[in-house]
Amino acid sequence: MALAEQDSFVSTPLGQILRIPCKFIEGKSDAPAIQIMAIAEQLKAASKNIVPVVIRLLGEDEYEAILNEQILDAARKAKLDFVWCIVVDQAMETQALTEAGQLLQVNITTATEQEITDILEYIKSRNPGFKKVDPRTVAQKIIRERQNKKLQSLTFLTRLKCGVGDAKLPALRKHLVVS
Repeated sequence: MALAEQDSFVSTPLGQILRIPCKFIEGKSDAPAIQIMAIAEQLKAASKNIVPVVIRLLGEDEYEAILNEQILDAARKAKLDFVWCIVVDQAMETQALTEAGQLLQVNITTATEQEITDILEYIKSRNPGFKKVDPRTVAQKIIRERQNKKLQSLTFLTRLKCGVGDAKLPALRKHLVVS
């Protein structure tokens, strides 16, 4: 077993930097080929990566890259057998993606009206389907709704007549959480 202690892969240490064989890691970057080549050249010269690939455990000797996939692709191109990685669980994955600027979420059960407005402005700026949605109005309605009852999901937004229907919920679920 590559990383497991005893007979259980569950004991793979989380949050530590580990050297993992590239062949055990699934995942592919969407980085441009020229960038992968540049990284591969650097990895060939150094024979190792400095920035770790963030991976999640799928099974015994089975991982999936979730962050810095371009380094994994470059390591393969550079014909490196191993890559330095950090194994994370779901909570750590959320933290890593947030820290990397790839995930932006606001908990609407605790956020201020301004924070909710700001995230809705962000969503609106990146999604043409939200062109007619007024972020301030939606934020105010969310605040009113949570004062009246405990929020369980985002579906209540569809009945508030604030421009959010069923079609917009998937985009909102990426950034608005209820917990």
